[in-house]
Formats: sequence, C-alpha cells, structure tokens
Amino acid sequence: MELQREYFARSAEEVLQALKSDASQGLSTDEVRRRLEQYGKNTLEEKKKTSIWSMLISQFANPIVWILIAAAAIAFAFSHLLEGIAVMIVVVINTLIGFFMERQAVRSMEKLSSMARTKAQVQRQGRKIEIDSSELVPGDILFVEAGDVVTADARIIAENSLAVKEAALTGESVDVEKNTEPLGADTRTADRLNSIFKGTVVGRGNGKAVVVATGDATELGKIARMTEEADKEATPLNKKLRSLSQRLIWLTLILSVLIFGAGVLRGEDWLVMIETAIALAIASIPEGLPVISTMALARGMLRLAEKQVVVKTLEAVQTLGETEVILTDKTGTLTENEMHVQVVALGDRTETVKGEQQNRDGLKDDPAYKLFLYAAVLCNNSALPAEGNDEKAVGDPVEVALLRMATELGENVDKLRGEQPRVAELPFDADIKMMASTHTFDNEHYTYVKGAPEAVLEKCEAELRQGNEARLNDKEGWKKKADDLAGQGLRMLGFAYRRTDRVPADDEVPEGLVFLGLAGFIDPPRADVKDALAACHTAGIKVAMVTGDHPGTANAIARQVGLAEGDNVVTVEGKDIPEGDLSADLQQKIVDAVVFSRVDPAQKLRLVSLYQDRQVVVGMTGDGVNDAPALKKADIGIAMGIRGTEAAKEAADLILRDDAFPSIVTAVQYGRVIFENIRTFIIYLLSCNMSEIMIVATASFANLPLPLQPLQILFLNMITDVFPALAIGMSEGEEGVMKRRPRKSSDPLVSKSNWVSVVTYALSLTAGVIGAELYAVFYMGHEEGVVNNITFYTLILAQLWNVFNMPTREVSFFQNPVTRNRYVWYALAFCVAVTVVTYLVPPLRSVLALVSIHPQGLVVVAVASIMPVVIVQVLKRLLKVVE
Repeated sequence: MELQREYFARSAEEVLQALKSDASQGLSTDEVRRRLEQYGKNTLEEKKKTSIWSMLISQFANPIVWILIAAAAIAFAFSHLLEGIAVMIVVVINTLIGFFMERQAVRSMEKLSSMARTKAQVQRQGRKIEIDSSELVPGDILFVEAGDVVTADARIIAENSLAVKEAALTGESVDVEKNTEPLGADTRTADRLNSIFKGTVVGRGNGKAVVVATGDATELGKIARMTEEADKEATPLNKKLRSLSQRLIWLTLILSVLIFGAGVLRGEDWLVMIETAIALAIASIPEGLPVISTMALARGMLRLAEKQVVVKTLEAVQTLGETEVILTDKTGTLTENEMHVQVVALGDRTETVKGEQQNRDGLKDDPAYKLFLYAAVLCNNSALPAEGNDEKAVGDPVEVALLRMATELGENVDKLRGEQPRVAELPFDADIKMMASTHTFDNEHYTYVKGAPEAVLEKCEAELRQGNEARLNDKEGWKKKADDLAGQGLRMLGFAYRRTDRVPADDEVPEGLVFLGLAGFIDPPRADVKDALAACHTAGIKVAMVTGDHPGTANAIARQVGLAEGDNVVTVEGKDIPEGDLSADLQQKIVDAVVFSRVDPAQKLRLVSLYQDRQVVVGMTGDGVNDAPALKKADIGIAMGIRGTEAAKEAADLILRDDAFPSIVTAVQYGRVIFENIRTFIIYLLSCNMSEIMIVATASFANLPLPLQPLQILFLNMITDVFPALAIGMSEGEEGVMKRRPRKSSDPLVSKSNWVSVVTYALSLTAGVIGAELYAVFYMGHEEGVVNNITFYTLILAQLWNVFNMPTREVSFFQNPVTRNRYVWYALAFCVAVTVVTYLVPPLRSVLALVSIHPQGLVVVAVASIMPVVIVQVLKRLLKVVE
C-alpha cells in the first residue's frame, strides 16, 4: 500500500526493486501464481450475481402467479382439493419453466461475455506473451501501444512518443504526453505524467511499464467503489412487451368481469365462474413473453457467434433489424486489407510494378531507385516471415507491401537494413502525417521519410533529378500526379531523404528534404463484398463509405464494389462537414452521399449524429482508437476483431471476428429474423389467448354449456403458451426477410395489420370450437360433460394447428419457416402426447373432468380443429384479407 501511494515519486528502478521485478525478464510463473493469491484477479468488483435461489424466488414476483395462487386458495376454501392441487401444480410448472429459461439466458450471456475479454502483452520469464488482462499482477512488465486500452495502473519505465487519452478517468479531453521522470509525492492523479491508468486509452506511441495496482486497487477501481451502481434499464423490446401486457391485463379484467356476471345471471355456480374468470385472465395475458423473447435473443447471439459475429448485448440483436444506414470504413472491410505497390513514380518516370503492364526493369534504371528503395525498406517497422515460413507478415499493411515490392524486385531486405543501421526514429504521427528514421552509412547520417504526399512535399526544398539534387520548383505538379493516381483507386505515399551530420532527436520533424518520388498502393476489393452490398441495397439499407483516404481512392473503390453505379458517386469531404448548424442543402447532400473521404474522428461523430437527428438507425464500423467515439455514439457500433484496437472493441456493440463486411449483412439478417420470430409468437399467443375469451364469452351469452372449465383453461394455457411459442422463436426466418425495408424503431411491436391477423385467427378458432359445440349439442345430443370434452380437445388441437397460420401469404403453405422448423414438430408431438397422457392417467383425467368420447365425436374434434386453418388460408391467400 505504501508503494501504491508514492510509486510515481520514485525512479523506475526503485519501483522495480520495490516490486521485486525485472524489466527484461518480468515475473516467474510461480511468482505470478503467488501474487494472484495475494492480490486477486485484475477485475473490478462486479455486481453480485443473482443466486439460483434468488432467481427461483423471483419467479413468484409476477402478479400473475399470485392470481393463480389466489385461485388455488379459493378452491381449497371450498373443499375443491383436486382443483386446488392442480392449480398449484400449474404454478410450480410455470415457475420452473420461467426459472430454467432465465437460467439458460444467463448462461448464454456468460458464454458470450467470455468471448470478448481484454488481452494484455507482458514480459514473463524473459518472454513476451499475451495473457487475459484479468491475470495481471503487481510487478508484471506491461507493453502498450496506440489503440490499446490500459488494463492496470502502471509506472512507465520506457516510452516512445507515448500519449494517453485519460478522459475516462480525469475528464481531460486531449492526449496526455507521458515520460519516465519521478514526480513530487503530492502530485495528483491527473498530473502523474509517468504513470498510466486502468481504463484509459493509448492515443499515440508505445511504452513499457511495471504494474503497480490491479483490480479494485486501481484509480478506476476506487472511483467505481464510490459510485452507486445504477439499475439496468429494460431494453426497448421489453418496454414494448410490458406496455402490451399492461393493456391486455386491463382488457382481460374487464372481459373477465363481464363473463363472470353473465355466468352468474345464467345460474352457473359463482365459484366456478370466479375460477373461470381468473383462469381466462391468466390465459389471455402473455406473461411468458419477456422470458421467451430473452431466450430468442440469447439464442440469436450464440448463433451469430458461430457466424464470426460477437454480439455484446441483447439490445444490439434487436436493433440490428432496424438498421437503416451502415457507415463503413474501407480498408479490410470492403477490401482485402493486403496492400500491394502498384505504381512507382520517380522523376519523369511512372512505372507499373504490379499487374499485367509491370515494368520493373525500367524502374531500376532510374538514378533515384536506390535511394527510394532505402527509404521504402529502412523507414519501415514491419517484417516479412522467413522464406518457407507459413507465418504472416508483421506490421502495417502498407509497410509490408513495400517490403514485398523490394523482395519482388530481387532485393534482400535484411541486407539493405544491415547496410544502414537505424539510430533514430520519428514514429508516424497523424498530425504531421509522416514517419522518419535516421540511419548511418559510411560515417554519414541519412534521414528517410515517408508519408502523405502533400505533407512530405511541404517539407521538401529539392528533388532528385537525373541523379542530382535540384531545387524543387514544381510541388503542384507532384501533387497533381498524386491526385491523378489516387483517382485510379490508389493510396499514395511520398518519399524523401536528406543527408545530415548529426542524429536528430526522436521528436524532431525533419525539414529541408529532397523529394524522391511517389508510390501508389492498391488494396483489392474483397470478392464477397459486391454481393453483400447488393443484399443491403435490396434490403433497403443504405451503405456509405467513411474513410480517411483521398477522394479519388475512395471513389474508385466505391465503383469497384458497387457502392455507387457508374460515375455517379456522390462524395463529401470531411472539410465540408463543419461544426454548428448546417444548411438544408448541405444536409441533403450529406444524406445523399455514399462516399465520405478525408474524414477525421470528430467528423465521423458528426455524421452519426446527423443521421440520428433525422430518426435514422445507424450502424458504424471501425477499428482504430479514433473510431471509438463514433462507434459508441452509433445505434450499432461494429468493431473489427482482427485488426481492431481494444478501444474500438470496448466501444462497439458487435465485434466481427473475420473483419468482413458480409458478416455485417449476416448479423442484420439474423436481427430481422429474431425480431420477426418474436413478433410471430406474440401474434400466435395473442390469437390463442383471445380465442379462449371469445369462446367462453360466446357460450355464456348464447346460453350454451360451459365449453371450458377453469382447470382446462389452465391446462390449455400451459400447453399452447410455452412449447409452440418457444419453437417459433427458433425459426430460421423467411427467405425474403432481406428483401424488405428496415422497420422503424418507432413502430409498435404489434402493428394494426398484426392486430387484424390476431383477431382473424382468434375468430377462426372460436368459429371452429363453437361450431363443434353446436354440432355436439343440437345434432349429436350429447350431455354437458361430453360436449365440454369435445370443445376442450377441439381447442387444444386447433391452437396447435394455429402455428401453420403464422407464415405470411408470400411463402408456400407447405414450404415455409414453420414447416421447416423441426422444433415446431417436436413441440406439436410433445403437446399431443401430454394430452393423451392426461386421459390415460386417472388422477389427471379426474382433475380435468375428462370422459370417454364416441368415435363420431373424435371425428368432429378432428374436422373442427382443422377448420380454422382452412378459414384463415382462404382469407389469407384467396381473399387476401390478412397478411
């Protein structure tokens, strides 16, 4: 604890000594194990997980359960023991079903949470390895670089242009430059320039640090302990479900009171009518919807994980189906993320070095070739694998392309680097848009520079012409050449050098350079992107490219992948997206644009906000730390799993394991299917429940025998509410789901047309059951007990067959998501089997008042149960009354 209070006031060597650590070797495995036992895991104290018992007891918090318990109490009070026991059995069964569903959803979420754990690079036993950040302990040697989320509090022992974004901890909006110097003992957290803190983000450079605090002992952990944890908000879907349920409760209570009154006036036993009214209220309220929808969403998350898409929240699955605009980056998402040098321009010569028209020999004849080659290979931090090694190249794709070019030109990269050892480096900086490195050769120093052509040219005073240094008089000519090549879809870099008699400082920006030439890089479009974009367009989803590249490069790629047709590419540059209010014309131009070039992080955020202000649901892809604000702001933030920084992954809702745009399309498709499944089983449940009310109400007002007894209604509710609904939630969806426009987030869960379907299905079920009852009473002359059983079995089967009414009329009745869903067939078979068992087991037969039915009555049951399907299909497919 003494060290944690003053580590920043000590030298790096003193801190290492106090922690008994070694900067070059790190900790041993045994020491790590001991410190894990002493300090615990490097995680903040999580909200206490709900215990199994608490989860079980919470099932009784539902007011519906208390209505059931009240019904049982009334039965026991009037000595109806069997009925009371049966009701309590229903309570137990419903409770267990809800418990196991919720438990399964929690397990699904835990499994998904383990997929996106933050990693950390450390030195242990002399080796640099990657570990789960939760395994960090005080004394670990931690490596960080631009884009990393810092995973523990640490004292910096070495750094290279290290700057950290500490807004998450201190509120400081700009990057904080770091160093290794000791500070005063009273230095406050925000001013500890020799330290990095858990939860902050490395904005630039890299460094090495020794961990001084983990978990709750970190500065972030201290803040977390002081902050009262807010209750988690319900998802929009659950809010809609809750609103729907509340309305149904009031409607059902009113109808139940009317049915009770009609029954009593008709002379029915008032206790029976109370139980019937309560049972109807329970049957008509879709109390299982929130749990079933959670199960459907959780299952969707797991299925998406199998498709290379990690979804971090249930809410994101729902929002996927509402996505109207996807703002996507270019490199690696629309393209292969494997750059190749296509063109090199040296002096008056422009040669193709990759492709059908290549002329490598012509390039080698240019006097500037050798210096250009040194600049390409030496001002470069990447590495190619050894010949014959299957490992991937390490480093920036552009730098790797330069090394591949040198190798393809017959040069030995290691030999070139050995000829001129590096003595200084200015890392690439987004502000100056270039990188420089200084090397020694024959007692002279050479500084080589590469970067954005306009930035490099700005620092140049001369150019290499016919092997001689001459004054650079035509900067605009070089800029135009770079623009022309960029217009062909190439990413451009400029190269320069200078001789110097001293080694520059690492942060010294080179001046007075000699311009060498240009290189144009191509990143071919991914083969599967064009079809994926076409699928988005068919689905009514706009896709726009947002990139920092040159407009010409962006436009060329947009045409190649089919983002825009022909030469009609509406492009907006980042500089044309100002802060403040925008004119109506500029807003419309931005909305119409499919390419946004030269866009910085603030402008990306502005774009997302602009679309959201127009009530548009926005998806945003990104991979860098600079993308994190826009990823977080977007309705759906999508981070790249392979090349994405930890900052981007933390801010995003989805992580693409394969960095492929088609995976986004797959995610949207699953999101739409899941929402449609939820909507479908809501329609199914509402129609079944509404039919029970209509049937009892019709019989009561028509002075017919009571078609359903209270326990029969509860049995129906248990059979038809749970298993078929769960089965529908596992549907693969209709094939045309990606041919519809996205639904609006403001749309109700059950639309007007959906309500028409609900009422139509309920009326058809009512017609079939009441028809069977009328036939049994007036034509067959059966007594009340047999009539009741005929209506009971008719409704059971009719509600089960009701699942075949769920597909829309756009699909075949015989080949559709329901008939192809094996879980539907399992559910139907199980429910029929349970129904048979209830008749075969005497105690159950007695509780449900089941009697023997003549074969003719069974024929009536079979025919009447099928009639609702026939009626609905005629209305749906021939008359087109319902969807």
